[in-house]
Amino acid sequence: MMESLGISEMFIPYLAGIAIAIGVLLLIPGTFFLGNMLNAVLIVIIMGQALRAGNYRMALMEIPFLVIPLVMIWLKYPFKFK
Repeated sequence: MMESLGISEMFIPYLAGIAIAIGVLLLIPGTFFLGNMLNAVLIVIIMGQALRAGNYRMALMEIPFLVIPLVMIWLKYPFKFK
């Protein structure tokens, strides 16, 4: 699937590492916003690659995944106790 978007097989482990780092950033209250923004940027990049490859269905399927980090930013950090 990634090769159809123009992402080489050599770059896939780096992409997975970035996704794991974003997951860790989401757990830390000070980096919650940064993690969500990076997640949204990563999703927009995937959508752009899908549109460039002519795969409009995949780009449309990514829209809910783009909304999730934006809603999480709006709701603020969920694990903060007062």
